[in-house]
Amino acid sequence: MYYFVSPVIKFYTKFVYWLLIANFSFMCFIICMYISHQIISPVSFNASKTVPLVKALQNLQTNPDDTKTVDIFIKELSKNKTLLQQPVKKYIGKGSAAIVFETPEGNVLKLTLGNHFPMNRPVESFDVPVYEHSKSGKVHCYIEEKLYQHGLCDAFVEEVKTSIRKKGYRTFDIYDGDVFQIGFSKEGKLYLLDPECAKYKTIFHAFFDKIKRLFWKLK
Repeated sequence: MYYFVSPVIKFYTKFVYWLLIANFSFMCFIICMYISHQIISPVSFNASKTVPLVKALQNLQTNPDDTKTVDIFIKELSKNKTLLQQPVKKYIGKGSAAIVFETPEGNVLKLTLGNHFPMNRPVESFDVPVYEHSKSGKVHCYIEEKLYQHGLCDAFVEEVKTSIRKKGYRTFDIYDGDVFQIGFSKEGKLYLLDPECAKYKTIFHAFFDKIKRLFWKLK
């Protein structure tokens, strides 16, 4: 027996079929993104909850690319039990020789292999304010003000570079448009994020600067 099927019914049947396929594909995509996020972001604890620094570092060891560097940090920090228990609430990021977290107070806790300031230069007015500095073996720990990077432009980069030169340093690895190297404080003051971008002009400048600072300290 032949049954006539309206073209309209055929259309809506196909429409519902492809709609179900699209919804299923979208759900698969969401699930995959969630799983990959859990893998790629090893420190994904709740922002309202804090964990000890050692736990946050151990969580980073789930990424094979980070294991070697993190192992060095944990080994060096084991010499300072107090620092290992420092609470952190958020993983911000890492570099080749640095790992950065956010503290419960809203500051930045930065761990670096070696002094983060080139040739042990002092913290200058263009640098992010450092509230606390401690050391454990080769690892330096800095508690710094958290900066914000909304609304930055090339002119602000040039302003920071000018501030560096006025203090007698040379700029390094900070070029026009490198807004990721700078940031604003809560009060709206502009600072340099990476101290490595401001270096002594020569070894002699570094030597004489240290002699001068020692003289003023003893005076």
